[in-house]
Amino acid sequence: MKVIKSANTTTYICERDQTILVERHDDGTFSMMSSCQHYVWWELTKASYYLGIGDIPKHELQYLRKNAILILEEGMFVNVLVPSL
Repeated sequence: MKVIKSANTTTYICERDQTILVERHDDGTFSMMSSCQHYVWWELTKASYYLGIGDIPKHELQYLRKNAILILEEGMFVNVLVPSL
């Protein structure tokens, strides 16, 4: 993954296909969230990701926790970027 920093934004790009995966702003917000064939975003509740409460299978949650490249929190949700299987 390629990381480009500018004045107020950090952009994360897939080096293989040049997909912009996310733009993260210095104020904590983010935009342009995209998956590609190499990286995938998962959106879970904080309770599901941090506490394991919910209907996500245990092996999937363990994979997400172990392989998370980026974790972005927004309200009651967590967005997790992981490599594609």
